[in-house]
Amino acid sequence: MTDGPFRNSALSNKWKQYGRDLVNDAASLDERAKQACHSVLSAIDMKAFDRLYRELDSRASRDQMDLDSVAATESIFDNYERSSLSDALERNLLSNLREGMSERKSLDAALGSAVSELLENAENRIHEECLRARDVGDMSPADFAKGVQRNRETFASIDVGGVCAALENGNKNAFRRTARTDVNDGPDED
Repeated sequence: MTDGPFRNSALSNKWKQYGRDLVNDAASLDERAKQACHSVLSAIDMKAFDRLYRELDSRASRDQMDLDSVAATESIFDNYERSSLSDALERNLLSNLREGMSERKSLDAALGSAVSELLENAENRIHEECLRARDVGDMSPADFAKGVQRNRETFASIDVGGVCAALENGNKNAFRRTARTDVNDGPDED
């Protein structure tokens, strides 16, 4: 099992590294959390998200409010490509605005909610990959139990605010330098 439990998966190399970390007793909870965050961020088109976020942030920072902030915000999203992150951000932001929150508070809360959704989806995807790996024999029953438990613990330990800060700063590699890498691993594929 030198290639890890997700070796036959369609996951990225970063997620495959996370899978190896799940069953590796030498990988700490902190190392797994950083690898998970790095994997989540690497799947985001940071340039596109950064442009969208900058426009939303600029709008939220203005002193004068529009009469219809929901429509104005919707028009911003209409100018950008769709992604699971931007969809979650839009859904949460518009909901907050409809509830009467200020634009600044709405954006901050919406980003936190969108990141939480993104992390929850990633956790569920890895759980499904553990099930698949067990079913095809790439993961032993003992490693499956260990992997599922560690995956749950890892995602529970992730600081949503840290991921939000990386997105606000457009820093796709916020967790890269501190992410654990094995000597035998080649360079990350982007």
